[in-house]
Amino acid sequence: MFNADIMPVMIAILAALSVYLLLTVIRNFLSSQRRNIINRLNKLNVDKTIVDEEDILNKPFLQRVGEYISKWMVRLVKEITPDRLQEKVKEKLDAAGNPRNVKPAEFLGFQVLFGMVVFLLSLVLFHASAYSLFKATFLALVLGALAVYIPWFTLSGMASKRQTEMRSTLPEIMDLLVISVEAGLTFELALAKVVQRFPGSIAQEFARVIREVQMGKVRKDALKDMAERSHVPELSSLINAVIQADQLGVSLAQILRIQADMIREKRQQMIEEQAMKAPIKMLFPLILFIFPCMFIILLGPALISIMHNLL
Repeated sequence: MFNADIMPVMIAILAALSVYLLLTVIRNFLSSQRRNIINRLNKLNVDKTIVDEEDILNKPFLQRVGEYISKWMVRLVKEITPDRLQEKVKEKLDAAGNPRNVKPAEFLGFQVLFGMVVFLLSLVLFHASAYSLFKATFLALVLGALAVYIPWFTLSGMASKRQTEMRSTLPEIMDLLVISVEAGLTFELALAKVVQRFPGSIAQEFARVIREVQMGKVRKDALKDMAERSHVPELSSLINAVIQADQLGVSLAQILRIQADMIREKRQQMIEEQAMKAPIKMLFPLILFIFPCMFIILLGPALISIMHNLL
């Protein structure tokens, strides 16, 4: 009885140790030159805040241990993850708004940690449910591998929702921009009016552009960075038109009015496209849910009467 109760715990401990050893081996196989460069860059980082030791000691023990483990895992994931993957994660975080200012290494570390937790819990539950060790390990590995992608799918959904919100509010924002610029305001002041009037994703991006310009960044570069973060074609077209107007000396109000008309026309086309897709989308609910109910209501009494007559 004792052996049967302790077996899942031993399996979980062995699995955690195996993952730790695997990550350690991968880390040791990295080139020493890359590790030296990373260490030098970490030493030259002047943005780190000085943390008082008394504040650290005042925190609970579990919180201190959790922070140490999370920082260690983030450093490890950052070293073993290719730069291209980190750039891809950064682009997805920027597209989703990244409200908590999460770094790519932190997100990847959370993915790995979430997959490990699901794997260990699944292993214990499957083994306790009278499954064999091989079958329980296989099922736990499958669930753990699927769980790794759950944060990524969630982040992709947040990015898509944010892009849809930006597309829906862009025509009204363009009207305010056109009116403000035609009234004599500069482009930065017009963006500030938008930030005050329309709280949302585009207003957050415009507020970031204003802050970057105030800190000394060139307006063209700030706008290009916003276009790369948003991944909205209409907004990218608007920004390219504004940059070209600055370079060629064309009237900005006229360019904004043309862009506003184009954005409204494209929005109308998208609405018409969605309206044309509506009958096809309604076909499956009609066949699966509505038609069977109608057949039951119409043919049910006739079938009941036929059954009574036959009996």
